[in-house]
Amino acid sequence: MIEEYFDVLGMNKKVTYDPNAGKVFLHPGRQASIIYDGVVLGYLGEVHPDVLDNYDIGTKAYIAVLDMPNVEPFATFNRKFEGIAKYPAVSRDISMVVPKSILVGQIEAIIEQRGGKILEGYNLFDVYEGSQIKEGFKSVAYSITFRAKDRTLEEADVAGAMKKILNGLEGLGIELRA
Repeated sequence: MIEEYFDVLGMNKKVTYDPNAGKVFLHPGRQASIIYDGVVLGYLGEVHPDVLDNYDIGTKAYIAVLDMPNVEPFATFNRKFEGIAKYPAVSRDISMVVPKSILVGQIEAIIEQRGGKILEGYNLFDVYEGSQIKEGFKSVAYSITFRAKDRTLEEADVAGAMKKILNGLEGLGIELRA
């Protein structure tokens, strides 16, 4: 929701999250500072169970707080129209077994760094932790989209970009799921 709000405000740079927000009223490990262009704009997270009990809230609750004076300088309503793409996109899904210590932000940074000029976008569509995944790991799946602005992509273009991405992910101890 925060990212959607920023998009409406014309804030098109990548939002990052620092999991060390340090808010004692939020659940440890389920909170983060919201960072945009190097500036902390707020925080979000799951309310700590002790706080829920103190206020007789019978279910999990989540909050997001934005410091509006810090957000305002980044907001713009200037929009630039981009025409409909002339060439088709190519999508690849990857499913990975990831150590729990690896954050999705680290995975996304590798996708962005190694996807090259043809990387159009990516989408996290599944995170699973359970009996089918070995202890200390989680399953994470992304859909990655590639497109060239000046031509139709060939399989070699996409395969080369995917190989670079996968090599970077393996460097973090991430394995592809069969």
